[in-house]
Amino acid sequence: MPRFNHYVPQFILRRFAHAGKICIFDKHTKQEFKLPTDRAMGEKDYNNVHFNDAVVSFENKFTHLENIAAPIIAKIIGAKNIDFLTPTDTAALHCFLIVQYMRSKSRRLDQDAIMKEIRRRWPEAPVNPQPDLISDFELTKYSALQMTFNKMEDLVKPLVFKHMFLMVRDCKEEVYISDNPLVMHNQNDFGPYGNIGIAVPGIEIYYPLSPDLVLALICPTSLQTIEEAQREAEKTVSSYFASKVISAVGISQNEMATWERHRNEIRRSKDYYRLMKDKRLVPMDSKNLLFLNSLQLSSSHRFIAAIKSDFHFARKALAERPHWKEGIRLKVA
Repeated sequence: MPRFNHYVPQFILRRFAHAGKICIFDKHTKQEFKLPTDRAMGEKDYNNVHFNDAVVSFENKFTHLENIAAPIIAKIIGAKNIDFLTPTDTAALHCFLIVQYMRSKSRRLDQDAIMKEIRRRWPEAPVNPQPDLISDFELTKYSALQMTFNKMEDLVKPLVFKHMFLMVRDCKEEVYISDNPLVMHNQNDFGPYGNIGIAVPGIEIYYPLSPDLVLALICPTSLQTIEEAQREAEKTVSSYFASKVISAVGISQNEMATWERHRNEIRRSKDYYRLMKDKRLVPMDSKNLLFLNSLQLSSSHRFIAAIKSDFHFARKALAERPHWKEGIRLKVA
């Protein structure tokens, strides 16, 4: 039974390694170092549960799923597209992503915080019916691990309707991965209820597969929002300049140049959208990569990694946003 268990699968970490080692940046200490992939992004007994007289390991369950997903991801990386995916391949990827989400250090800390708050508010509640058999800490871990696999079908369902596409690096900057690599973003604001969650409308999900590729899944409502925004932009621009053309003063050369610039921006937006929706393959420029690395940095618990030891952006971002040091934690009101 392996004692060192990973938050992030080794076969993914190896994609970010050079000569068997991966470059790590510690948000808490601001230190940089290199580790072999078998000692990175994990900790002792992370997926092993200790009872008084026995140890139950879930590591083989993770390994089984990784063995199914690894060749599919290898094929995606080799082909740099996802056109070949069968329904079975897609289902395997969905399961892999959900397990990655549930196994992350950030998720585990959130679950631990919930249990601590329950115990604080209701100290008499029988949260741990057998304290002599298992500690509260190990019980929380056991519950989290059991739920990951016992509720797999329910957890995966929200991903089935997401639109999946691939982002291919088209810039010199490095792609980050972290101890919480499945990151999410949502432009919708749902007030105190929050806007981050696998099943939340408008959610965007990103997972780095390699230093050159990021797998993305977005909510169908986001596609509708993009289409509506493009139609409104075209309508607004066309209406404005039509009114200028028929006006008494007409349209100046500067205004014509502005019109052409707006039309080109709309055209680029529509071209990018078509690549995302129809080709399911889009370029990842410096702006895209900065956004994705920001999500990795802000969502991670502690560790950021890359194929090269270039963490200038991470240091600068943490200096400007020191609250990112602790990552985005669940707030228990």
